[in-house]
Amino acid sequence: MNSACEAPEIIIGADLGGTKLSLVCDGYSRRFTTGLNYTPEDFAAQLCAFAEELNLRPTRLGIAVPGLVACDGRVVSCDVLPGLTGWHPATSLKALGCQVAVINDVKAALLEEMHDACDDFTGGVIMAGTAIGAAFIAQGRQLEGANGWAGELGYLPLYIDGAVKRLDEIAGGGAMAGLHGIDGEALARLAHADDPSVMLTVKAGGQALGLGIASVINMLNPSRLAVGGGAVKLKGYWKAALLSAQAHTIAPLWDACTVTPVASGDLVVARGAVRAAQR
Repeated sequence: MNSACEAPEIIIGADLGGTKLSLVCDGYSRRFTTGLNYTPEDFAAQLCAFAEELNLRPTRLGIAVPGLVACDGRVVSCDVLPGLTGWHPATSLKALGCQVAVINDVKAALLEEMHDACDDFTGGVIMAGTAIGAAFIAQGRQLEGANGWAGELGYLPLYIDGAVKRLDEIAGGGAMAGLHGIDGEALARLAHADDPSVMLTVKAGGQALGLGIASVINMLNPSRLAVGGGAVKLKGYWKAALLSAQAHTIAPLWDACTVTPVASGDLVVARGAVRAAQR
């Protein structure tokens, strides 16, 4: 058949997070709720609801997950959605009859955000949502690591108040909300209302993320870092992160790096999942 007569591919991108699932297809997007007890069966049901709502039969599906993904697409570990650990989407979603690609969520964001990077580019993406993750390109090549799992910035150890804590435990939205016994939406509302206790937590979280950013810049000397995720939108968080990052970065390295919010906003990961499916 002439390629000009072939039907266009229908590709769905999925961004799975600790509190939400974002699905995109062309110009359409839909948001569903996840949570600590979320399962692969929940994902299948929400995906089917999205496809039925738009009358879609996808030919490709890209799934971005907040955890470690093996080369065969199996989810090896997923702290924020523990029910996904061990999940192999290509097998469990076989009945859809489409090709399935699975990728770490921050690597998906990197695909979208840096898709037009030059051949010798060094930079990356940091996502601050329920937890913290990162992905990098060094001299034009994605920095994978020995197992393909480089970028677990949330596990950066920090010495805080006499104890060693992970960056996730200070700067992650889940940890900041949990400190007050509330969910992320309530945390955002209280921060917007300048609640004194919440603002102290958010500021401390932003400052800790800044230490993570400074560590990355000091080690990799990137020319650009893009930062996204729900925590970045908390009032006071981004400003505290930038001030902290600059204060703890070697000045010439800071001057050489542009640090900005991700260009694609809330859909950066889902759109990156689409790119992963296309590959």
